[in-house]
Amino acid sequence: MKATMNLVSLLVVLVLCAGVAVAGCGHKETVEGTLQSVDEEANTVVVVGDDGKKVELGITAETKVTDSEGKEAELSKLIGKGVKVVSEHAKVDSITQTT
Repeated sequence: MKATMNLVSLLVVLVLCAGVAVAGCGHKETVEGTLQSVDEEANTVVVVGDDGKKVELGITAETKVTDSEGKEAELSKLIGKGVKVVSEHAKVDSITQTT
């Protein structure tokens, strides 16, 4: 009986931990700064944040890139310009030109 209670307790703890892990997903990070570089072979971009820190993030085929007017833009044309980058787990969802 005690072994059964221990097993049930362990299962409850595992389910609760799994719930906490899933709840952490979906957290979006936003970086505003200057697009420093694009590496199309490695599928990465480097953004220098307004705080001076460099951030390297991965881009995918689903990454949306828009200019300051909200129109689709070519990523390489945004190098050196101000951008707002929204990512999740270091993969970029969107890059929007700000200047």
